[in-house]
Amino acid sequence: MSGDDTYELYIDAFTPASIPMSRLAEYMADFAVLLGHEEHVHFDKLKPGSLSLAARADQVAQNKVQRRLDEVRYGTGPKAAMDALRSIDDKLAADNAIGSIRHGKARIIEFSGCTRPVESSVGPIIQPGTLDGEVIQVGGRDETINIHIKTGDDIHRCITTKAIARRLTQHIFGTPVRVRGRGTWSRAESGEWKLHRFDIESFETLEETPLSKIFEGLRARLTPPEGGRLNPIDLVRQLREE
Repeated sequence: MSGDDTYELYIDAFTPASIPMSRLAEYMADFAVLLGHEEHVHFDKLKPGSLSLAARADQVAQNKVQRRLDEVRYGTGPKAAMDALRSIDDKLAADNAIGSIRHGKARIIEFSGCTRPVESSVGPIIQPGTLDGEVIQVGGRDETINIHIKTGDDIHRCITTKAIARRLTQHIFGTPVRVRGRGTWSRAESGEWKLHRFDIESFETLEETPLSKIFEGLRARLTPPEGGRLNPIDLVRQLREE
């Protein structure tokens, strides 16, 4: 069988004989999530020398796995894959190691691990801001009510008053909203920012116009009037006013 369907997670600080089995299992779990398509990706072997964990992709999934890794490399991969990427790099940093993912002779992803610059932690910081998302939960028994806002794959815990909560309840699992208020943030040493809570002071509903309709409207506006010429200054002014 050709080696073109094999991906290797290389770790310089261990050998197959020196890595603790529990730590190996953690790396394998993250590697599996990073590659995805679990039903078509299989453990192959541990190579001798510095630790090289090899996984083999079935023919039917080879293009999908390669596309997923390309997306991860450019920062556009699925959230689970991006989380696995960060988790592997965090483990390498904790193990005083560096690593890479290799496909044949190519190193398609490099992990800086212990060589990455360490940023000092910051926070908590409270600052005004907005959150866009779907209201998925409203609850509470005292004067402050818990509101859960789902943005993509993330769920943010928010706090608000009973009056605002009553109005937000009308939009639960419905039209997306934009909430305004003050967020409490902190930055970890990895450089990742985390929102701990968000105090909602006001909100507005967001229009759910399909993208195709938006383009149709823009196209209509960009069409010059019959027998005349389009005035771009007037168009820009109109769009700004809206």
